[in-house]
This record gives sequence, structure tokens and C-alpha cells, in this order.
Amino acid sequence: MGRMRSVGQTAYYGIWFLKGLLGSKRPLVNTMVITYHCNLKCKHCHIAENLHLVPQPHSISYDEAVEEMKASFERGTRVLFFEGGEPTHWRDGEHDLLDLIKAGKEIGYFVTGYTTNGTQALYTQSDVISVSLDGPREVHDGIRCPGTYDALMANLEKVDHPNIFANMVVMPENKHLLRETVQIVKDNQHINGLMLNFLTPPPEPKVLTLEEKRKVVEEALELKREGYPILNSRKALRELLIEDYSERCPFWASEFVMPDRSKCYGCPMRGESCRKCGFNAVREYSLITRGSLTTIMSMAGRFGLSTK
Repeated sequence: MGRMRSVGQTAYYGIWFLKGLLGSKRPLVNTMVITYHCNLKCKHCHIAENLHLVPQPHSISYDEAVEEMKASFERGTRVLFFEGGEPTHWRDGEHDLLDLIKAGKEIGYFVTGYTTNGTQALYTQSDVISVSLDGPREVHDGIRCPGTYDALMANLEKVDHPNIFANMVVMPENKHLLRETVQIVKDNQHINGLMLNFLTPPPEPKVLTLEEKRKVVEEALELKREGYPILNSRKALRELLIEDYSERCPFWASEFVMPDRSKCYGCPMRGESCRKCGFNAVREYSLITRGSLTTIMSMAGRFGLSTK
């Protein structure tokens, strides 16, 4: 049954790719920002202090989220990711994130996933879980909040899941700690790899220079050669040095649904921030739409096919 499901999913992606070559630009990934609220105030995130400037509502309701999931599925998306804020803090009456994950599976999404700071219990019913890890304890806590490193590690110890990966945002505080961070991942049986991103402004002062980024990318490529579990494809790592990615971004492949049900394609920050984009996923999407077999192979099993 699982093999038949994987074959069907692979066939869908193949048809989607071929239609894209013929000019049909339909989204494949539905990223839902279900809430702006978060229990942390990370140094590189300005949402909390600017929440009064963000359009209301700050969280989507359960019924509205399900309606948007269904509509996006009809438009062709098959990968569903929940973001925030902190998505594990989302509530609507008795509904929590687990109910949205279950709804996504019932609708027919091939893969469900979410990004979390890991300070709350992890929902193992999700196919993919991305946890934030920005360095060893002292550095991670300095960026995120005191106690967050230990809370993350304690929650990881409680789960047995085949597809949890760590997400590292490289900035001045941790740019020299890539080897130490990926070693933490390698030593932790609950984390299956590390994905690197550079910061997409704001805040501008924490954005690395191009030369600083180059050193990080060179180190990441060397660590991959040494066998460390860095998940970025080699080609995407190199393309992270293309700071203005506006011409290469396959914005049509990924749609975002915001808490007020507004929608955008490619990225909610699309526009001026594209000139210093540090988001790795758009590189992987771009390489996939351009037919990079190595990128397709490295990304498909983790992010494209259901593990459940």
C-alpha cells in the first residue's frame, strides 16, 4: 500500500513538472501562516515588537484554515506546511495544530509539515518537523531565549520520528559555529539533518556580507564532503551566494496563506527583500523546476513523499 502511494505521488510530481515545462504554472506547496503569535522574542525576528502593525486577525480560525486548505488543494498543491509565529501555539476553541495536520491528511495532501522553535510538545503525526537550532546552548539561547535549547532537546528525547530536521539561520552570532552545530545534529539520534538559511531582511544589521556568506557556504560544502548531515543540496548552497534571487525565484510553485486569508506567491516578503534573499527553499524549488536531478533526489524523500 505504501509503495503504491509513493508511486502515485511520484507520478503526480512528474506530471506537474512536465506541465511546468509546457507553461502551466500551478502551485505545489501550500505554506499556511496560521498565527503571528509566539512565546519567544528572537533577536532576528521583528514580528513580536511590530504585531500592532500587522493586519488583523493575527490567527486564522479552524474553519477558515480548512477552507483554504481545500481551495489550495484544488489549485494543485500537495505539500502542506504550517508556519507562524509559533504554530504549536495556535488554538481555536478546542482545536489545535494537530487538528489542522489531520485535516490536511484527510483532504489528501501527500506531505504535512511544520516549523517550530521546539519548546512545546512535538506533533509526531506530521510527516516533517523542522526545529530551530542556531548553535550550541549558550549561542542558541542568546539568539532565541534562555532555556530554549534545553527545552528543545528535552522534547526531542520524547519522540520517535523518522523525519525531524534542524533549521539554522546563519547570522553574526553563529556564523563561526557551523561545524559545532552540525556535530550536535550528528550526535542526536532524533535529528536527521541540518538545513542552512541566511537571514532575509529585516533586521538589516544581522545580514552577513557576501564574503561572510561565501565562507559559510565553503565550510558547508566541505562538511558535506566529510559526511556531515547538511541537507541543503550542493547546488542550492552555491546559489545562496546569488543574493538577488528575484529573477530565479519560482514564486508560482509555492503559495502562502496568511492569518487574514490574504495570499501571496513565493514569499510574504517578496519585493525589496528579494534583493538579499537568504531562504534556501527557493533555491531548491528553482533547481527542481529547472530539472536538477541531484536536487530532486535529495529533496523528494524528505519533503515530497509521505513517511506515514
